[in-house]
Amino acid sequence: MTRLVPALAVLLAAATLAGCGPRYQTITFELRSQPPIPVRVSADEIEIPVGIAVSVHATIESSSNIEFVPDDALDLDSEDRGILAADPTPGSHNFVFVGVAVGETCLSVEVEFEEEECIPVRVIASE
Repeated sequence: MTRLVPALAVLLAAATLAGCGPRYQTITFELRSQPPIPVRVSADEIEIPVGIAVSVHATIESSSNIEFVPDDALDLDSEDRGILAADPTPGSHNFVFVGVAVGETCLSVEVEFEEEECIPVRVIASE
């Protein structure tokens, strides 16, 4: 019984601390480049013409009172790099998206090493 009390105290403290950080709600994108053809980049959908590259800055939105900071880990990874390439660029939460081939895929959003969502991506033919 005497060992059980400290173990429960440690578990209670860990559970309390787990709820003290930001909680992922969504991601927003700010275009950092102006491609020659319109693109759509949002948390709901990404649509980019084939052969077009766009530079974006991503902001992680929190559903709690504690906000994410630029030091928080963010990884955006295309499930099919043959359709969309997504690569980090210098600076915190900066990326470049490149439409490689016409098709559909998904952009995985990983925050603090946990996969949070997958944003639908459509790469369309250039006009």
